[in-house]
Amino acid sequence: MKLNRGFTLIELMVVVLIMGILASMGVPYYYKTVETTKATDSVAIGHLLGNANRMFKVDNPGMSISGIVTNNPCNSVSCASAGTSSCRLIACGYVAKQDWDNSSYDFYVCNGGAGGPCCGSRGTEIGMSCTRRKPGAGSPYNTWGYRFYDSGACESLGSGVPDCPRF
Repeated sequence: MKLNRGFTLIELMVVVLIMGILASMGVPYYYKTVETTKATDSVAIGHLLGNANRMFKVDNPGMSISGIVTNNPCNSVSCASAGTSSCRLIACGYVAKQDWDNSSYDFYVCNGGAGGPCCGSRGTEIGMSCTRRKPGAGSPYNTWGYRFYDSGACESLGSGVPDCPRF
């Protein structure tokens, strides 16, 4: 009599089923962790742009700048020719050049409500910068964003957005 050693088809199917269940539970948590990490990165850059905007206003009283921050023209324009666009922060050395276009978020420098779709004011506080998740992200991540005020306060925009981390 010959003994066969190995797994039966039923045993293998049970193992594959258990692995599938575990994967289906773990993948959504993985994606949320990735999106939360991208959001935390955008908060840090948003604070940076807000602080740079405040420093610019101290150095240039009465002059305000606003608009989206992008690679072209922000990484190639000169300080004198930047005018009142957000590119002036980069051109004049308030913020280092970065690959703005390949980020997961769009970044805006605000003058209150002017500057971009997530800019705005809250009472007497003026929005200095804001970030908004770029199109292409799945729901609910595509509505995430943050607004940063002249006091340094941070406000989450959208549903399910992680709170602003404290620095």
